[in-house]
Amino acid sequence: MKMHALPQKTSADEAEALAVAAFSAIMGDEERMSRFMAVSGLRPDTIREAAGSPRFFAGILDYVVADEPLLIALASEMNVKPERLMGAHMALSPSEFE
Repeated sequence: MKMHALPQKTSADEAEALAVAAFSAIMGDEERMSRFMAVSGLRPDTIREAAGSPRFFAGILDYVVADEPLLIALASEMNVKPERLMGAHMALSPSEFE
């Protein structure tokens, strides 16, 4: 019987790096950026302030994982598996069971 290795837990630093890459991909596409701004309530002049918030990176990943087509597209563009983005989301989002 072959044992499967448990998935490696994503570090906070790696999760933040993935969130930054996802945010860059979103901001690099006008349609994605417009939708992100509409959903998040952010404006170009408020992004810098929001980026200083400890929840900013988690918020980006919340947005990405809530939209499966976006999740899959970004994972492909970033050359990572969607599961890595999901792991990053879990690493940065507070657990209700902790």
